[in-house]
Amino acid sequence: MIYLFWGENKAAKEERIAEIKKRNLTSADAFNLDYESLHGSKLDPATLKKALIALPAISKRRFILIRAVEKLNAHNKQIILDFIQIKNQHAVLILDLDEALPKNSFFTKIAEIAEAVCFGRGAAQESVFDMTRALEGKNSPGALKILNQLLEGGNHPLQIMGGLVWFWGKSKNRLTKDQFKKGLLVLQEADLNIKRSRLKPEYAVEIAVTKLSLLIAC
Repeated sequence: MIYLFWGENKAAKEERIAEIKKRNLTSADAFNLDYESLHGSKLDPATLKKALIALPAISKRRFILIRAVEKLNAHNKQIILDFIQIKNQHAVLILDLDEALPKNSFFTKIAEIAEAVCFGRGAAQESVFDMTRALEGKNSPGALKILNQLLEGGNHPLQIMGGLVWFWGKSKNRLTKDQFKKGLLVLQEADLNIKRSRLKPEYAVEIAVTKLSLLIAC
């Protein structure tokens, strides 16, 4: 799993990191052997590559936290991009920066794959999973409100689509065959609308959330 966290609300961010860390590192030995914290400034590429490819010693997944990702050099950024293209199951990677999310190709590519969350100062943080929980609870206005917050916070529409696909697959047993099939078609249509530039990506994902809400409410 890849996470991209940014923003000035360090307390909220650290709370979320601690939550993910606790979920993946369940013992003192796991913390000692399967946890690595790195800093983007002056990070040696060999150290980064070793951290990413190493297999867990005790835990199901290694936990790798990279602070100040905005300070990574071009070589290290490419190492991370190469890593995230592989659907790895051996590591949880958190990329952290304290400033606003830079608008460049590196962070755009990361946001397409990662669970990306903005931690603005003093703001309650919502995630893609909060949005899917609202959908599950048939709270269409709430889901759309969270979607708007995610988009305003810099979350990429394709990353949000990934959360919707995961949610719909998880919901299969609670839906009729017809509902599930129609939902898959909604998701497929949204994906094509985004990737083929048929609609503005933000609008395409908003339509998908609205249609899924209507299907669940049936």
